[in-house]
Amino acid sequence: MENFFVTIGFSYTLSKLLPYLLMLLFGLIIGITVMRKRKKSLKVIVSVFLMAAFFGLYFAIYPIYEGDFSNNFYVPKSKVEFPSSKSLIVLSLPNCPFCIQSTESIKAFKSKNSKLKVEYWIMNGTPADSLKYKKLVGEAATCSNKKNTTELFKISKGGYPTFVLSDHKKALKVWGNESFGVRAWDAVISEF
Repeated sequence: MENFFVTIGFSYTLSKLLPYLLMLLFGLIIGITVMRKRKKSLKVIVSVFLMAAFFGLYFAIYPIYEGDFSNNFYVPKSKVEFPSSKSLIVLSLPNCPFCIQSTESIKAFKSKNSKLKVEYWIMNGTPADSLKYKKLVGEAATCSNKKNTTELFKISKGGYPTFVLSDHKKALKVWGNESFGVRAWDAVISEF
């Protein structure tokens, strides 16, 4: 449902919120419709129960995580040279399951935001690792291996994937995987 709202032009934040609000509204409407000829107090109790039930069911299937609505970025002090043009760099590890999972999000994100330039930097990877990521992400991003990654490790704070918005060869904003939610996506879009 979230993808539908993004596809029709809503922000990522609103697209994340709308399904939950719609489930509450749906539960309220069903409760009022079912209990139309009942006592008012019973109608209220059943309506509240159905609202909570529909919301709870949707929440059970699509939970809200702590980082979903955060935009907790930081600005690193680093000597790493990033691309000169505005880019989103994804710092990744060769066999990190969360890094690999991020390729699906990047592909979907890039398909809706063609101006976005994305690069996967695979930390201490091999040519085979770079090729693996390229197959996963397709044309949505470039992939390259990075050696001597001490400074990049400091930027990532040891958490992967790490998302770096850069411009003019400097990191502007950095998000860890746990804080790169829908508000962060909206922040990145606003930069392009």
